[in-house]
Amino acid sequence: MLVVLFSLPSGAATAAPAGLAPYAQQTATAPAGPDITPAPTTEDAADSKQRLVIGIAAVVLLGIVILGHRARRKRMKKG
Repeated sequence: MLVVLFSLPSGAATAAPAGLAPYAQQTATAPAGPDITPAPTTEDAADSKQRLVIGIAAVVLLGIVILGHRARRKRMKKG
C-alpha cells in the first residue's frame, strides 16, 4: 500500500473529490478589517467615574471591617 502511495504524484493522494472543490472555494473569505472602537461618550465617562467611586468606597469599607476585627481580637485576648 505504501508503494502505491509513494508512486502516485504528490497531489493525487491528497486531492479532494470533484464535488467538494467548489464548496471549499466558497468558504474562503477575505480577512476582516481592523475593529475600531468608537470614542467614549459622556455617558461612558460618567459610568466609569461612578464605578471608580464605588470601588474606592468598597475598599475603604473593607479596611474598616478588617481593622474592627483586629481591634476586637485584641480586646478578647486581654480580657
